[in-house]
Amino acid sequence: MKKLFFEIQSNHEIWSLIDKRYDHILIHKFRPNEAVAWWETDIKMKNGEAFEHLQVRNMEFDVSTDLKGLKRILELNTLHLCIYQFNRPIPNTLSLEYLSSEHLEKILEQNGLQHIYFCKFEFLTLASSDEKFLSTIENSEPFKEKIAAQKEP
Repeated sequence: MKKLFFEIQSNHEIWSLIDKRYDHILIHKFRPNEAVAWWETDIKMKNGEAFEHLQVRNMEFDVSTDLKGLKRILELNTLHLCIYQFNRPIPNTLSLEYLSSEHLEKILEQNGLQHIYFCKFEFLTLASSDEKFLSTIENSEPFKEKIAAQKEP
């Protein structure tokens, strides 16, 4: 996969980069609340059992959603996001934690991976095998100047 690295101003910019052709999204290790403080939430378990008014912190989980769900998540303005975009539904058995790093990319591509968006604070790494998609971003405003600035020595 080819990668682009550049600064972004907001999660709104991430949304503008998302390839709207693919509606299957995996957000790996999503943390809805970055703060270390405790916060109250309800949790519904797979079997339907619910836990109400729990105090939690450092909550982290994978999210499988569509473009509509991704847009809502981006509106939370979290500072760290690992977004994987697929061209088909994500298999239940696909768990990134159990894949070896040397085979990770190939296995993900076999499962329909199209693009990866890694956001850490104001920096974004965009990876894709689709060179036409990346070229479109490299030549678009305002990303053209941001990407060029990162390539300068």
